[in-house]
Amino acid sequence: MTDATPTTGTAEEAVRVLRDDHERLLTVVGQCATAVAAKWDGDSVTDRERVVLPLRRALDGSGALSRLPRALADAVTATGRPMAAPPVAAPPYVVVTGEGVVLRANLGDGRLVVLLRTFEVDRDGDGDHRYRRIDGVEIEAEIV
Repeated sequence: MTDATPTTGTAEEAVRVLRDDHERLLTVVGQCATAVAAKWDGDSVTDRERVVLPLRRALDGSGALSRLPRALADAVTATGRPMAAPPVAAPPYVVVTGEGVVLRANLGDGRLVVLLRTFEVDRDGDGDHRYRRIDGVEIEAEIV
């Protein structure tokens, strides 16, 4: 993803803050994803509900879900932009998806979107999806 708004701090700065200041939280997010994948019969599943609901429960149970809004706020601060409202651990700010966790914040001049990717989704030509655990947590950020 790229930063579409170069006038102030960049999405890369938001990623840096997440990596540097929220390393333990990212570790817990990764551990939650690993625990979800450990309950599968193989190395992947085709049912999105075997990813999203268990991951949300694991994040909530570990305390990570309630800490993600603070991480989002810190990422926004790193961009130097104002945030329209304080984030909460619910949509639209924190959303658990088949790929991991999406953090979103409305800014004065756009929106910061951060993906904490813990799963890859293989899509075939028939519209089927296969979810696989990736190694660690990949962070992608974009200001749109």
